[in-house]
Amino acid sequence: MPKNILYTVLFFFALPSNAQEEGFPLDSLPYDAIINSTLGGKRMKYFGKLDLTLSQAYFENWVSGGENAFNGVLHFDYNFNYSNRKGWVWDNNLMISIGGNKTSSSKILKKADDRFEINSQLGKQINQFWNYAVYLNFKSQLLPGFRYYMEDGVEKKDKSTRIFSPTIMQFGVGWYYKKSSNSWVNLSPLSARGIFVGSAYTRDLEVGQKYFGVEKGKTGLINLGGSINGFIKLSLMDNITIENKFNVYANYIEKIQNIDFEFNAILRMKVNRRISSNLIAHLLYDDDLIGRLQIRELFGAGLSIDL
Repeated sequence: MPKNILYTVLFFFALPSNAQEEGFPLDSLPYDAIINSTLGGKRMKYFGKLDLTLSQAYFENWVSGGENAFNGVLHFDYNFNYSNRKGWVWDNNLMISIGGNKTSSSKILKKADDRFEINSQLGKQINQFWNYAVYLNFKSQLLPGFRYYMEDGVEKKDKSTRIFSPTIMQFGVGWYYKKSSNSWVNLSPLSARGIFVGSAYTRDLEVGQKYFGVEKGKTGLINLGGSINGFIKLSLMDNITIENKFNVYANYIEKIQNIDFEFNAILRMKVNRRISSNLIAHLLYDDDLIGRLQIRELFGAGLSIDL
């Protein structure tokens, strides 16, 4: 894994969060004050965001050349948080992102994004910000994925993935630091990680060949390691924020020198309550998947709705 990418992740991890919880004054109170509040120490929150991001390019009789293209991504992000007077904290997040891309040079509508992810963390409070915690991360896709190629001048495709194949799950125990809904980190020195695939994709593999790290005739791969994951939302200036999600995983059993990571940053530039421009930068390195750095970038304008 390139060192400069890891440094970038650590840089965002070290940034202080100056974002404050909006519209919910209990989050600015110490935990003891929440216990003695008029809510009887209980706190339940539901909040999220729905984004539709569009980008388009059109050329006609353009001398220097160009290709017509249209790209659209629908992104749904929703949270449910709960805590009670006994110090139990339970935070949950559901994220679904689906997108398509169409260009004038291809008759095939291709995927621009396809992610389905669930995060759940259950903690027992140590003090105002720290908790003992267990966490679960479930990550997969909803639509089939294809490998595209040309044969005798005809564009063709072969299905290479499908819904829930592959699926990546992580389960770990450790400590959970949460300053607000805009700043949290989970430290898990003991974390199990599994990659699960459909049997149809491994049945006909050659000896020694692997499908997302899974060997011939098998449907899963489980490893033991440690992880750090978190979320930081920063306000850069009026109407401009950046949301950073990261996950770093080290395998204790195989290829200890390889560190898998995922870093997803969304820069939001609000025009008004409904319209915003978004820049998405998504970096992913997983030695079991393809062993190369994966990069996804999208810039566009669209509709943003707070839920």
